[in-house]
Amino acid sequence: MNDMANTPTGRDFNDAANELGDDAVRATIEAAKPQAEFPKGFTMTGKGLTFKDGNDVRVIAGQFEVQAQTRDKHSEGWGVLIRWYDDDDKEHRAAIARSDLASDGLAVRQLLSKGGLYVSPHQRDRNLLQQFFAQVKIERRARAVTRVGWQDGSFALPDRTIGPPDGDLVVYQGPGSLDHEYRAQGALEGWQKAVARPAEGNTRLVVALCSAFVGPLLAAAGAEGGGLHFRGASSIGKSTALLAAASVWGGPTFVGSWRATANGLEGVAEMANDCLLILDELAQLDPKEAGHVGYLLANGRGKSRASKTGEVRAARSWKVSMLSSGEISFSELARSDGRGRRSPAGQEVRILDVEADAGKGLGLFDTLNGLASGDELARSVKNGAASHFGIAGPAFVQRLLGRLDQIGEDVREGVNQFAARSVPAGATGQAERACRRLGLIAMAGERAIVEGILPWPQGHAIEAARSMFVDWLEARGGVGSAEDTAAIEQVADFLSTHGASRFQPLCGEWEQVVYNRAGFWRDDGVGGREYLIPAPTWRNEVCRGLNSKRVAALLIERRHIVPDGEGKASRTFSAPGMGKARFYVVRTSIFGGDDI
Repeated sequence: MNDMANTPTGRDFNDAANELGDDAVRATIEAAKPQAEFPKGFTMTGKGLTFKDGNDVRVIAGQFEVQAQTRDKHSEGWGVLIRWYDDDDKEHRAAIARSDLASDGLAVRQLLSKGGLYVSPHQRDRNLLQQFFAQVKIERRARAVTRVGWQDGSFALPDRTIGPPDGDLVVYQGPGSLDHEYRAQGALEGWQKAVARPAEGNTRLVVALCSAFVGPLLAAAGAEGGGLHFRGASSIGKSTALLAAASVWGGPTFVGSWRATANGLEGVAEMANDCLLILDELAQLDPKEAGHVGYLLANGRGKSRASKTGEVRAARSWKVSMLSSGEISFSELARSDGRGRRSPAGQEVRILDVEADAGKGLGLFDTLNGLASGDELARSVKNGAASHFGIAGPAFVQRLLGRLDQIGEDVREGVNQFAARSVPAGATGQAERACRRLGLIAMAGERAIVEGILPWPQGHAIEAARSMFVDWLEARGGVGSAEDTAAIEQVADFLSTHGASRFQPLCGEWEQVVYNRAGFWRDDGVGGREYLIPAPTWRNEVCRGLNSKRVAALLIERRHIVPDGEGKASRTFSAPGMGKARFYVVRTSIFGGDDI
């Protein structure tokens, strides 16, 4: 049981005793204080941790309290949980892994110093401090975890744990114990007024804020990770949506960057487990990584790697809700390296590409909520997110305690109903998965409304998510397969790029010299053209990376290819310099004209 949750410690003892004003009560409280067994020669005094060697008394570090010994669920990863106050009277807590003492202990000293605790700069004192943490004992135990999120009914954050008062104490003992972005400032009421209220009625802002509450529900709802990518010009307001969502868990610096390798992003994702991962400026990601890194993050499992000794280390894992932004999409970035790459369709329905512009002439916004301009509304939301942050997410988690399983069932049922009412007839599995992604965001938002975190009327999150799904379907070109749409776009892109330079007329003279010829063109008899592409060029260039036969069958179905009399995709023609050969005849309707 979590004895520490029910027993005052450190400054809490003094505060309680001062309020009671009773020396006997003070003595009782002090007696209940967890007693640590210090190594020989060490004493905690008013000056801090001291070491006495004969007549020599050295101050090793500032004053702190040893609260528990930590270890993981396998009784490994042992460490020491301590608490101290900095010069601004702010409380700090850190779980120090004893494995970090194996070398020179620099990481431990840096962690303590960053939190305002004095650490002696003398080498002998440094060694003594390492000796203290390696040898100090205390009966109380706490479970150490190396990533944030749910652990046995409690929710671990780098600087605190949210859990039931009678639960086992869980503490974060991983990288970033102090150097993290889960900071808090302001009040929930202030955040509601300054950030959530101005978002009301604005589809993109509403959905972004709802996305911030998905993380704690993912596992309970049995849902996979993923999220949204806001695409649009730099001045459209994408940063406003990201900063608003970030304020649920931390300050403006909670917004991360795509400027990292896939390996580096694994660590970032693990730090956002069960919370929210926000990455800005997609164009900063290496195009070679774009084809799979989004899928990697949404899939929630990193690569297996070997340690220095050759042993296989456990792969990192996480489950996150994501928000991303950029001027281009994942597919556009993947193709920008010139190799014709494309992000997998599975990635594209896990991280939905949505247009940041709401289409109302106000950029990101649908309504200004009484303000004079979109710029003024954006500044108001950003200022609110910089003043009140890191409160709403933990408050939401606190209200889920003890009810997570039932709430997970409610969320699953809500997503099913959202999909049943929103997915059009004849939609592919990809469209349905995209709809369920937005349905999950909607249900997280509705739960935050019910719990009093989001100050909106019930149904508001559902309405915004459904509107976003309609916009996504329209931008995608309907309810068909993403692979089909991509194939049509690839053929159309080839013809629009090379139609004037690498194609010559099938009949008649042509003054222009055609280099690296890709085919021929002829009039279609109704004012347009038909492009005749030789079979080898069709396979090796036009359909590079695709199943050329499947593409041809698709274009026949869409009436973009003219088959021969027997229904075959290619036809035989006599062409200059080639004699008789088989060609694929593609109509200009592929550029978006009529299919007739």
